[in-house]
Amino acid sequence: MDELKIARRTEPVMFTIRIDRTLVEFYDHLAQQTNRSRNEVIGMALEFAKDKIIIAEK
Repeated sequence: MDELKIARRTEPVMFTIRIDRTLVEFYDHLAQQTNRSRNEVIGMALEFAKDKIIIAEK
């Protein structure tokens, strides 16, 4: 039998960041290619990165 997976809802929070224009252009292009919003694509990228970040030793 197929399953219905119900994910927990998240609480959206708005915040402002400053990034290089080339990153904005990259995510705008990616959003257009995938038919998603820039916000959604950047959120997915941040979610993906959070478990992959390593803090380098000094």
